[in-house]
Amino acid sequence: MAEKVVLAYSGGLDTSIIIPWLKENYAYDVIAMVGDVGQGDDIEAVVEKAYKTGASKVVVEDMREEFLTGYVFPALRAGAVYELASRITREVLGAHGPGSCGGTVRTSCGDRRPDREQ
Repeated sequence: MAEKVVLAYSGGLDTSIIIPWLKENYAYDVIAMVGDVGQGDDIEAVVEKAYKTGASKVVVEDMREEFLTGYVFPALRAGAVYELASRITREVLGAHGPGSCGGTVRTSCGDRRPDREQ
């Protein structure tokens, strides 16, 4: 049975091409995790695209309230600027992580570590 890996999936170019790449190069079973943070995307279209690009499972988490109260409001109080929006979105996705997707999954791919020479 293939190892499972969870991918924070947006439906954009980068995350869409990485699913088949992970399957082809590492033989992973890819689970796409979609976070609804109120971005206005058609979530159903994003889910459909994840399956079309090869995800074996798609998990959608409603993170709107947590994102606003735990990330956006504190960032605004600290004087954050618009450019930080995608960065703080990654923070809330990471906080939910693989545990939201059930089962045992990898949290990283390959053996690329900062302490190893490539």
